[in-house]
Amino acid sequence: MRLLRYIVTLFKIINGINIQRKRNQLFLLPYIKSLEKKHNGIFPEQQAKKIINYYGLFIPSILCTSYKRLNAKKLTNDERKRVSLLGILTPVGDDLFDIDKLDAESIRTITFAPETYGAHTFSSSVAKEIQSYLLQNVPNKKEYTEASGNVFEIQLETIRQTDPSISNHEIEKITYAKGGYSVILYYQTLDEAASAEMLKVLFHIGSLMQLANDCLDIYKDINDGIYTLANRCNDYRELKRIFLQRVKETNRLISALPHNKLRKQEFSVVMYFIIARGLVAIEQMIKLQRKLKAPVDCLKAERSQLITDMEKPKNIIKWLCYTYKLSRLK
Repeated sequence: MRLLRYIVTLFKIINGINIQRKRNQLFLLPYIKSLEKKHNGIFPEQQAKKIINYYGLFIPSILCTSYKRLNAKKLTNDERKRVSLLGILTPVGDDLFDIDKLDAESIRTITFAPETYGAHTFSSSVAKEIQSYLLQNVPNKKEYTEASGNVFEIQLETIRQTDPSISNHEIEKITYAKGGYSVILYYQTLDEAASAEMLKVLFHIGSLMQLANDCLDIYKDINDGIYTLANRCNDYRELKRIFLQRVKETNRLISALPHNKLRKQEFSVVMYFIIARGLVAIEQMIKLQRKLKAPVDCLKAERSQLITDMEKPKNIIKWLCYTYKLSRLK
């Protein structure tokens, strides 16, 4: 019965993605074009793809829709709009640090009082417009503002990940906080603010998502000079142990939520549909480690060795199998 429910949940995920694609044609894509025209700029190709194919697609259709289903509700059009806007703001916010090189006070102003900021770049103009709208329209302004502040603070901390002297313990704290606070921020755009119990669940889910992303982005992060647990790893078997232990902790928190058991099971499957890709990447690195009979030096490894092709049929099968297994791990 559990397997049947898993299959049904996968079909719900696919259906939700298709629905969001249609809605993106009506709102997200035209809005992106209007931003480019209004602020006399253009979203870089890779960033636009990330917004359209990930932040503006999977976050509303998978992440936020599953939050609502946990409470036996549906994602409203207003919620979908706010989540989609945050899906633009997320990568644009990174540009304020990485490309525009804005000082901390400028980004703080855009975060908490965007209407007072004199934007002079395309990214800052877009961030100002979207953050202004969200602060004016989120039902839970206090919670959203607090979550925005946490994301801002941890973004400042991530700069330390370019320092070769940073410890693995510091990297772990930053990784978990970056993912955790980002996921919480998306939840706080919805009609209902997250409960204390839900905040713990969201933080753990987000931390796993960030760790999974780092495992998939080993080659990219190496090129960008960013140190992560994944590209600093001396033994990927140990990283797998850490990953699975975090999964077990997350499952215990989900199980303790005061919601319907079947809805919690479905919620868990949907979350691991996103996270399980990271385990596929870890397994690939374990295989490479065995082949080399030595720790993997990511700085010297070939590009093909560090990239996990998630479009390969065998990796898709592993992904779906791990999604099921992780959701049941105790």
